[in-house]
Amino acid sequence: MGRIVCLSDNVSTDYVRRIADGAQAALRGSPHSFQSVNLHGSNSTLTSVLEQGVLAGVILTAPLSDDRAVLTELERRRVPFIRIAAMLDLERGGSVNMDEFLAARSIVAALLDAGHRRIAFIRGSREHLVSIRRFNGYAGALGAVGVSVDHDLIEQGDFSRESGRRAAEALFSKHPTAIFASNDDMAFGVLDAARKARISIPGQISLVGFDDHRDASRSQPPLTTVRQPLGEMGRQAAEMLLEAIGGALRPGAIRTVPFELMQRSSIAPMQRAVAA
Repeated sequence: MGRIVCLSDNVSTDYVRRIADGAQAALRGSPHSFQSVNLHGSNSTLTSVLEQGVLAGVILTAPLSDDRAVLTELERRRVPFIRIAAMLDLERGGSVNMDEFLAARSIVAALLDAGHRRIAFIRGSREHLVSIRRFNGYAGALGAVGVSVDHDLIEQGDFSRESGRRAAEALFSKHPTAIFASNDDMAFGVLDAARKARISIPGQISLVGFDDHRDASRSQPPLTTVRQPLGEMGRQAAEMLLEAIGGALRPGAIRTVPFELMQRSSIAPMQRAVAA
């Protein structure tokens, strides 16, 4: 009996909340208390979190799930842990993952199917290895139809809305017909910048995101995006952690959850975009 901590270091509070909600629901009825801690923008440190009383186990979200110093510290303390969206050293702890590459490739394919070829990309934070997987999915989708990656159409973001706004402002002068923002917060920043510049989405530029933020269906226009089942990932991570605490989880156990494309109205066919 002790604390189970869902530990994050993430600018997206929606991402953290949905994982934590799923984990907490799975732990109801267990003898353990639950705590969600987001180190981003806080005064908390890994050490202070780990030393706040009896610790039963930890759920690590990206990018902490691939932080080898964090993994080593938990192993040194002999604290069971489960990793969400892990990319490295998958034999360490257990993990719950989604196919980031295929998800990114699939949503870019939706833009390609609508006739777009000048598809810009806004990268996520360099600290998140999923950013690389999403870029690789983007490049893979273009390559599948014989389109080379145009590096002039790629901007660096950090998963924040403000970084999406800045990236969009830089991209507009390069005349993409579509933009893939590698999370929904950055896609919302693109919408902000488009409104300011009086650019119609999707009339002039189509837009897609990633995660299915709780506001994605309510944005104007409603955002086409990848639904990452974050609540389900949190739930499965908590279930695996209970198994690990009880000694019943084999090292390196992996569960893979499916993604879903949420087709909304932020994509327009290329002919309509050109006409606008």
